[in-house]
Amino acid sequence: MILENRDIIFVSNALANGGAARVICVLAAEFTRRGKRVGIAVYNNYEGEYPVVDGVQKEYGPQGSGGHSKVNRISWLRGIAKHNPYACFVAFEYFVNMQTIIALAGLPNRLVISERNDPARVGSGKKTNWLRERLYRYADMLVCQTDDAAAYFSDKVAKTVILNPVKDNLPEPFCGERRHLVACFCRLEKQKNLGMLLRAFAEFFASHDDWTLEVYGDGTERDSLVALAEELDIANVVSINPGRQDVHDVVRDAGLFVLPSDYEGLSNSMLEAMAIGLPCICTDCPCGGARMVIHDGENGILVPVGDEHELAVTMTRVADDNDLAYRLGANAAGVRELLSANAIADMWSEVIVGECR
Repeated sequence: MILENRDIIFVSNALANGGAARVICVLAAEFTRRGKRVGIAVYNNYEGEYPVVDGVQKEYGPQGSGGHSKVNRISWLRGIAKHNPYACFVAFEYFVNMQTIIALAGLPNRLVISERNDPARVGSGKKTNWLRERLYRYADMLVCQTDDAAAYFSDKVAKTVILNPVKDNLPEPFCGERRHLVACFCRLEKQKNLGMLLRAFAEFFASHDDWTLEVYGDGTERDSLVALAEELDIANVVSINPGRQDVHDVVRDAGLFVLPSDYEGLSNSMLEAMAIGLPCICTDCPCGGARMVIHDGENGILVPVGDEHELAVTMTRVADDNDLAYRLGANAAGVRELLSANAIADMWSEVIVGECR
């Protein structure tokens, strides 16, 4: 048993390739800085993990899949809880939440759970919805990223809304003439609807042939995106690149950031793009994360989900108006202070540290 004498124990499916993992690492660093003994119980050990600061303990659970693996993980979590009877557990993602609730049944630990996506899309289904709703009533608090996500659950579930923190080590907003570049960095998965971005860019490129598109990320959609770029005859001005840790430095002088997701919790990519002062265009997708942060026309622009023509028109509008692009980017950078790790950790403290012994 590695995790012992912890004040806070985060429970995560993984520490790589996802917004939930990144938020856990940011919060773990901030609470460690505040003198708390932090641990992370991790289901899977994947390559490319986000770094954790010194002092944060990690323990990996039983590997495998299927029902037997779920039982083993619940048993493993229960053992950790018994070795840390005063720790506050903080679980991220619906299936981790449900297993952690079962694991801690009858134990004295405080338990905070968190939904990290649109609950109507992720973890939905008649049986899962029924079970999730009832299990969540046993948690001390459910933290959602948006008002719409919180409204999905009944008032029998104790719940609150806390936005994601923006990590501290981002480059400063760029000042100067921006490149004619549309940038996007995110997981390359169907949820992100990056095909919409490529099709909109093809329409945009017809009148803006000195612009290029760069996409950074990893995921199952890479090959199909490369093929679509070829089909749209824009492969020579579109690059689909692997994810990289320094992506913010690479794209900080881009003319536009675009995220065309079909649904999201609250996109960290969007927040980070805003924080480095990129003019941002995002879909107004469920469960309302973009509209929680973007004030349309002030610090970014929202477009309808799936409307590639409207996206192309909006890209043209921003690309052709330097004053608008400057204003959007300058105002967007305000999220650095509004959603700083320190400010968001204060909110988490009310549901975590304030109740820990």
